[in-house]
Amino acid sequence: MQKPRNKRYLLGPVIIVGALVSLVATGMKSNTLRAVPVDELRRADATNATFVKQRLRVVGRISAGAVHKTPVQSAGGTVEVARFNIEEKGKTLQVEYRDALPDTFRAGGPVQVDGVYIAPGVMQADHVLTKCPSKYEAGKDGKSEKYPQEAVPRAKAQTASLTMLPDAK
Repeated sequence: MQKPRNKRYLLGPVIIVGALVSLVATGMKSNTLRAVPVDELRRADATNATFVKQRLRVVGRISAGAVHKTPVQSAGGTVEVARFNIEEKGKTLQVEYRDALPDTFRAGGPVQVDGVYIAPGVMQADHVLTKCPSKYEAGKDGKSEKYPQEAVPRAKAQTASLTMLPDAK
């Protein structure tokens, strides 16, 4: 009677599947940031549940104060560090960012900042994302006030259809 060799053939795929599951779980954990509003972050500083030294995604609005840009010497040359504040519900957070700010970066606009909360009230950002809601909001005539050529009235946008052109020969 021969011994079954199935165990040997099952061990390899089990190890491979286990390794893949481990890699996916680790990758998902490292790429997931907790989104925290500025007011919640600053309230936590007054308790033992502080977020200092954690990677976070902070959401708020850009404060009306000026953006201070300071040249800093680094190994790759001179880098401009932008310092600005974001706020939400009366709480403020200072942000340091070492890259060009987005074109839609305006006081009062919504902002999302990804980075490390290095000290109470100070965030070192590696990503700053903004959006300009006025570009997408319809005005009185159904068109954007700032970009009339880009906006389509809501009723027409819902009923729009594609027209297929004949192939060019």
